[in-house]
Amino acid sequence: MNFSKENPPTNILPNGLAEADIDKAITKSGYPLQLIIGEKLRKRFHCQDEWSYIDSDSHEIRTMDILASARLYTFDNDNQPRVRPELNLLIECKQSDLPYIFFLTPDKIFTNDFPLVAGLFSKNLKVVSDYDPSSWHFSVIHALQLQEQEFLNGDVPTCFTFSKCVRKGPDVILSGTDGYNNLVLPLLKALKHFDASEVPPKTAHYFDAHLCLAIGVLDAPMIGVTVTETGHISKLLPCVRVYRHDSIEHKDWSQRSKLSAIDLVHKDYFDQYMEEKVIPFAKRYSELVLKHGTVLAEGKAFVKGMGDNSWTDIEPRLTEYSLLKKRIMPKL
Repeated sequence: MNFSKENPPTNILPNGLAEADIDKAITKSGYPLQLIIGEKLRKRFHCQDEWSYIDSDSHEIRTMDILASARLYTFDNDNQPRVRPELNLLIECKQSDLPYIFFLTPDKIFTNDFPLVAGLFSKNLKVVSDYDPSSWHFSVIHALQLQEQEFLNGDVPTCFTFSKCVRKGPDVILSGTDGYNNLVLPLLKALKHFDASEVPPKTAHYFDAHLCLAIGVLDAPMIGVTVTETGHISKLLPCVRVYRHDSIEHKDWSQRSKLSAIDLVHKDYFDQYMEEKVIPFAKRYSELVLKHGTVLAEGKAFVKGMGDNSWTDIEPRLTEYSLLKKRIMPKL
């Protein structure tokens, strides 16, 4: 072990404790992986290590390994956008010699709750149309048609159930609680806290529209399992999207049921995941947020022809509600 020039002679390892023991403990702790991922992110993001959040159940302060933030617009005091897009990554790193096992879903899953968009007055955009008393409600992701992007519509393996292999005597068994309690639950609680902390004041005119992803980075084997009538098929995977359904009490009916998701990514796939999946999606998100800033700030819009087509081509038809003549608009 190296010594600093100023190190006092009494600052040494005690008898019976070898340097190899310390190195082994550090390697298994997960901290080296956290530092490696943080160093990668700092090329593009501002990173807060050991970002703290309040546990919604225990109300205790806990920490997430990294909160990485990147502004997705050019700052200009003279021409500031009404809604400022930002990318935020909540990251927890885990190391394990034993694999994580993911029981894959056969069908593609879509949800309005992933990714999280925080910092606006409403999670949903209310839409009215020409000469129609009906109204439509879309998530920001849906209204901007971002669900069509590769990040959401690509071939990412998905699951609701996963386990971690643990040793029990000479055997290796699956633990359903280990991976959930130590990885998924902290990420979801951190995401919930981030969302609550970015709620804007009622008097806000300018907004930060945070595109927030919860990501677990694993230095461990990741195995996807497809169950069949005759058994199962196992496959090593670099990335899996894990979904979690929650029912909550909320005054807004559209917020009483949530299907959240986190991405679990192998450490050696992390660079590719960021460059090919996350960054292109964030760039498109930024373009559309800047294009429709007033609509997102107001939380309502006019879309022509919704009676004929209320499912496709929403984004190109989004029109600022406040710019239209009130005589042709139903009251919101």
